[in-house]
Amino acid sequence: MNAMLPLLRLRAREVVRTWRIWVLPVVLVFLAASGPLIARFTNEILAGALGGGELTALALPEPTAADAAARWITDLSQLAVFVVVIMAAGAINTEVRSGVASLLLVKPASRAAYVVSHAVVLVGFVAVSAFVGALVSWGVTWVVFGGGGDGTGVDGVGANNLGAMLGATGLWVVLATVLITVSLLASATFDAMAAAAGVGVGTFFVLALAGVAPRLAEFTPAGLLPAAAAVATGTPPDASALWWPVGTGLGVSVVLVAVAVVVFRRRELR
Repeated sequence: MNAMLPLLRLRAREVVRTWRIWVLPVVLVFLAASGPLIARFTNEILAGALGGGELTALALPEPTAADAAARWITDLSQLAVFVVVIMAAGAINTEVRSGVASLLLVKPASRAAYVVSHAVVLVGFVAVSAFVGALVSWGVTWVVFGGGGDGTGVDGVGANNLGAMLGATGLWVVLATVLITVSLLASATFDAMAAAAGVGVGTFFVLALAGVAPRLAEFTPAGLLPAAAAVATGTPPDASALWWPVGTGLGVSVVLVAVAVVVFRRRELR
């Protein structure tokens, strides 16, 4: 693929010099820092809103570090997903409409390299941002719930907890990779960014719903989200049960990028 390295450098500069470098990391760090605090003080917040008597009747359990870890995965699967999809949904069609794509492909740069460079840089950027957020979440959890534990106790926040947090985040990154490649394919297909974003968001909801079905969760990327939540809370499935969701997720992503290349090769540029 011609001009791959120059295109990768260009994509990296685009990330650094545009809104992307601020929006996704800021969103993830905010979620990472606020999640453990919300998990820790939820009972106090409810007590102030409902009154002590009503809260006692609810019999809410005491919050733990596992609650903070579960909240991190929940946050990743809500607001963060939409930011990731929007970034990918406007990656190709925006440059086609503005004429930037035509200029780049005259360099010469192959259309395959053009699409693949978008995918590689977006996935790398999302992965780095997510793992930084995971470290922040673990650090705030350490402070809020008390450090020094070995990670095996109810409130111990130690090495085991960090490993679970990073492992769960890695599973989410695979899910994000699927959504990025779906959105890139839609971006190569549709002129409207809203249409491409709709495809990405719709895919996420389909995977989330399919994850409720045990067989689909076991053998398809639909199982990535439930697996991430289980790993984060310290109740991971067997390692063999993770290979299918991860393997199919990465395989589907490669296929989607290949299809996006084929679609983009047939697209007329302005």
